[in-house]
Amino acid sequence: MKKIVHLAVARPKAVIAAWLVLLALAVPFALQLEGALKTGGFSDPRGESVHAQRTLERAFDEAPNSLLVVLHSEDGSVEDAVAPAREAVRRDGVSTVTDRTTHPEWLSEDGRTTFLQVGFTSDNTTVQNLVPDLQADVRDAVGEGVEADVTGAPALDYALNVHSKEDVTRAEMIAFPVLFVVLLLVFRSVAAMVVPLLMAGFTLMCTQAIGYGMTQFTDVNSLFTNIVSMVGLAVAVDYSLFIVKRFREELAEGHAVPDALDRTMRTVGHSVLFSGLAVVVALSALFIPRAMSFTSIALGGVAVSLVAVAIAVTLLPAVLALLGHRINWGTLRRRKNATATADRTASDSATPDSVGTDSATAGRPAKGRESAGRFSRRPGLVLAATVVAFAALAAPAAQLTLRVPVASADILPSDDSARIGMERIKQDIGVREMFPVQVVLSADRDQADTLLASTTEVASYAESAPGADKVQAVTSLGLPAAELSKALADPSALGAGERAALGQLWARDGERLVTRVVVTPGADPDSSAAHHLVDDLRDHLGSRVDSGISVDLAGATATGSDFDDLVLRSAPLVVLSVALLSFLILLFAFRSVLLPLLALAFNIAVVGASLGVLALVTGNDDHSINSVTPLMLFAVMFGLSMDYMVIMISRMRESYLGGVPHRESVLGGLARTAGLVNGAAAIMVAVFASFTSAQISIVRELGISLAVAVVLDAVVIRRLVMPATLLLIGDRTWGRYRRTAPQDRAPETTAPQQPGTPQPAPAGAGTAEEADGADGQRPLAEPTLR
Repeated sequence: MKKIVHLAVARPKAVIAAWLVLLALAVPFALQLEGALKTGGFSDPRGESVHAQRTLERAFDEAPNSLLVVLHSEDGSVEDAVAPAREAVRRDGVSTVTDRTTHPEWLSEDGRTTFLQVGFTSDNTTVQNLVPDLQADVRDAVGEGVEADVTGAPALDYALNVHSKEDVTRAEMIAFPVLFVVLLLVFRSVAAMVVPLLMAGFTLMCTQAIGYGMTQFTDVNSLFTNIVSMVGLAVAVDYSLFIVKRFREELAEGHAVPDALDRTMRTVGHSVLFSGLAVVVALSALFIPRAMSFTSIALGGVAVSLVAVAIAVTLLPAVLALLGHRINWGTLRRRKNATATADRTASDSATPDSVGTDSATAGRPAKGRESAGRFSRRPGLVLAATVVAFAALAAPAAQLTLRVPVASADILPSDDSARIGMERIKQDIGVREMFPVQVVLSADRDQADTLLASTTEVASYAESAPGADKVQAVTSLGLPAAELSKALADPSALGAGERAALGQLWARDGERLVTRVVVTPGADPDSSAAHHLVDDLRDHLGSRVDSGISVDLAGATATGSDFDDLVLRSAPLVVLSVALLSFLILLFAFRSVLLPLLALAFNIAVVGASLGVLALVTGNDDHSINSVTPLMLFAVMFGLSMDYMVIMISRMRESYLGGVPHRESVLGGLARTAGLVNGAAAIMVAVFASFTSAQISIVRELGISLAVAVVLDAVVIRRLVMPATLLLIGDRTWGRYRRTAPQDRAPETTAPQQPGTPQPAPAGAGTAEEADGADGQRPLAEPTLR
């Protein structure tokens, strides 16, 4: 990194020009990202239900995608609108149009609501793009007296894409003004406030261009843009905050611009690299489930973190080198008493604490000393109280159910046309028969009798299964057993109606026979009862078929159940991988075994409490949240919280290595980093809170849980729990650098050395990682609020 920073300082205009060219090249691609993103991805691509669905599409020649055109009239019967609607939906790619003529149950009892099912041979993305035109054509055809709404999976996906973009735009419109105010309060300088916002803009635009490139090689979910904005704004502004803050402090101490920038990047720059690596490691764990939704989140988080770090160590130093002292342009004047306080604090900062040989109280703000004194006398009591509080907050999370909504439009805003249409069907006609659980059985062509016998067993059990309402199979067509066997071999003797009914339940797939048992649940497809029905069928049907028969479950509920199971199976591996990699990173950074273990414990506590708060505010009857939320919350929070961990522990460790006793190192490091951590946390809370306005429920859940998590982490964990724990553990915290007896220290009256004066390294600190290059100088301090 030294060479990169040296280039930025030596040739800042060239570095800035290079980034401007890169930005100009990125903008056209970034603007195309929206149209290249896809929805879906909330299924297990290797799951049983996906395999079964593909079998049904091949065997029964079912359209891979379909739309539902919902017609409703407040004035009377809607039947006259069916014919013009049928004509209006005809276009290239349409394979079938089915209505109440063949499905009388698709007409409501009062005759005011019905729907048409339009099957397409095109892929999901193509059908999505047809939704606006198709809906407009149908509305023109049926006239003003009939309401027409288009719903179904592609329509829901299209709506998700539209609202996802709106959510990101709205959140950014909220976040940027809030960040403007927060940064102005932190820096009290217009120039210093503008620089982080510019870095954030560069980060988002470049990452979106990278995202467009990704869509050319793999499917990327629309959640990509949400995670890029969430994580990108947080890390880009925070990293810039750390660097700009330290750069201004170095200038205030009288260092020349090149020297100030060099000192800044040798300290805070390394912390930014480490923090970025932690975020990348944590979010990379979301590749483990190998589902498009998680993969898209991982791609977005990893890409934006890498771009943010690259900008922080190249473009930002170049901008600061060019600005120099003008970074303080537009400084807001403080009141006289505030100025006097700041002067006293700056005077304290010039004490030996600046070089690591002070007492912990030297240079600490009075508020910091008072706050530390309140809990430091009884750390065990403080720790016990906070543990109880976190347990109480996390308790409601035990009631949560992880469930991805695959047959519901609740994820969309209430005024969306796709949701209105789905809820109209649910209210007036019912959705249970539209989303049945399908038991798919298959066997070799010479095992027709065996397959029929197994089908009889499966249908018999399904009729008595808890949660099942109706069951339809070839055995329920009303044909005697002998005639049914003959009809299955040669259906030509049957009437047209019987042949059509048989063809919907028994077919060939190459050299295999395929049949299905259609089980209509007694509850809605996303309900707990429907999921329990799927679980029951899977638990018992395998033992009721012969060995040569394969049996799988298809349908929306089965697909959702498979995805939920995928999340539960992946969760331990995600947690373990994040914990292990983060453990290794922290072990390398601090040479301590206890610190990585504490980091894991703290994050688990924060995630648990955040989910508990989410359970209290969601208010769902069955306490269900999207399956994606907990894993994403854990990964994002674990990575971002490393910022605070690194800054605070580095300051404490530096004092300890300088000869300050453990207790004073902990309390002093806490007081000196509290302001910077509070500013960084305020930025993250502002970003995440802006996403609580999202119309997409999963984005809203993430915004709420991440905002709560940051508050708990910065205010409670880092200010109370972590220092109390470190005080209880004692010197063992520092691992290989642990001191078994207090070291002699220079008298406090020793004249303070000038900043940057070389000093001998403290005993036990002469390793390569403690030296700053070859001069043996003790590492420069981590960023502080002076």
